[in-house]
Amino acid sequence: MKKITLDHITKIEGHARLFVKIKDGAVKKCSLKIFEGSRYFEGIVKGKHYSDLPDITSRICGVCSVSHTVASIKAIENAFGLKVSEQTQLLRELLIIGGVLQSHVLHLYFLVLPDYYGCSSAIELAKKDASLVKRALLIKRTANNMVSTIAARDVHPISAVIGGFTRLPEQSKLNGLIKDLRLIKSDAEQTIKLFKGLDYPDFKKESDKFALTGNSYFYSDKVISCKGNLCIQTNEYDKHFKEYFKSGSTAEFAWRKGKSYAVGALARLTVNKSVLSEYSKKIINDLDPDNPFHNNIAQAIELYEGIMQAIRILENLKLKNEKMKEVKVKACEGIGALEAPRGILFHKYKFNSKGICKFANITTPTTQNLPHLEQAIKEYLPCILDKSEEEIKLQIEKLIRAYDPCISCSTHFLDFKLERT
Repeated sequence: MKKITLDHITKIEGHARLFVKIKDGAVKKCSLKIFEGSRYFEGIVKGKHYSDLPDITSRICGVCSVSHTVASIKAIENAFGLKVSEQTQLLRELLIIGGVLQSHVLHLYFLVLPDYYGCSSAIELAKKDASLVKRALLIKRTANNMVSTIAARDVHPISAVIGGFTRLPEQSKLNGLIKDLRLIKSDAEQTIKLFKGLDYPDFKKESDKFALTGNSYFYSDKVISCKGNLCIQTNEYDKHFKEYFKSGSTAEFAWRKGKSYAVGALARLTVNKSVLSEYSKKIINDLDPDNPFHNNIAQAIELYEGIMQAIRILENLKLKNEKMKEVKVKACEGIGALEAPRGILFHKYKFNSKGICKFANITTPTTQNLPHLEQAIKEYLPCILDKSEEEIKLQIEKLIRAYDPCISCSTHFLDFKLERT
């Protein structure tokens, strides 16, 4: 029997341990376990007034704070039957796009790319090719400026609230955003070429894929399968997607009818291909929707699509002062869903007649992707068992990073253990 333990492997978001047992060249056990401390956010918001929930839940993640803020707001508005203006919806879509750009560029250039360039980190990558890191930082700076212009802060936004916005951005700053976004369009195109040109394993993990549809690419409200024969209303999501815990792991996992499924950029492109630009439609013809490694290319395409969609919105957006929508408090429940960088994010709340939260459930994209990831590792391992243990480790990490798991915002490492008998 041979055991291998690899500690402190960087470039995944959170604490995880992967245990693999191999006997006679076959994978007998593959277990992905998460060892993050309990976050308690669903418990923290219980007993709080509905107006406090978006600010609290945005602290779940420093990378996805925009997504949690807007998902929380949408859940509360749906609960109380509040309808917002088209202007508010467009500003929120811009906010969501900004959050996607922020997250994708960090993941692609700082977590994924070093592996393919033989580097241990983005710092080492910068020494090899500084232009790549400069490109990433330019896109990131524009994305940060976009979020802060719309919502007053680039992390944990504060002006996006229930019923609208507490203050509107200046038109001159919106015009400046258009110029900045046009400047990074070519950087997004170069990013697609870069990640499309990387050498990915020829690997398939077939499964259902789910993404929101029914409105626009970045701001839709219905869940649909990639086969196009199942459309789920967001207010019924918990009838279809079930969360569960595994022994020895503090993270939630999710499945549908006892099977894993995939969410995220690759699933979104698969489901919403018809609304993409002609430029992106040509590119995705080369993508394999069942190859998890191609999620990297999908995220690169979404950088381009996000920039172009933001430009279209901004070019036609003429802001006007609007009266904030008022909430009529009642006992109720509501669900909000949106496409976060890593896939569909759900927030569900129940309130009493005084507007106090009595129940909360938050289902994150990583929760939904974890079973799919675990099974993908198990199916991928037989393809690489002839390689050295160091190479096996690297290839598994590449697969994990392709899913862009957001396990937590604390110290990042993968503890990998391999047994051969």
